[in-house]
Amino acid sequence: MIPAHGRICEHADVVYSRDMITIVRDRIQDMIKSGKTLAEVKTARPTRDYDARYGKTTGPWTTDMFVEAAYNSLKK
Repeated sequence: MIPAHGRICEHADVVYSRDMITIVRDRIQDMIKSGKTLAEVKTARPTRDYDARYGKTTGPWTTDMFVEAAYNSLKK
């Protein structure tokens, strides 16, 4: 797979990325069901296992923004 940005991806990379998104979604969804606020979810760091590979603290799309977008989407 040749993305618009970044390195060329193999099938395993796409599967790993899909699995990461699913796991993080499930974690955030469970926290929402437990009544956690956005601040509490961010503090819990639901992406912690993947931050080394995908995490960013600067730039146009950060890990914090990803968690917030997922939270807001699942909260609806």
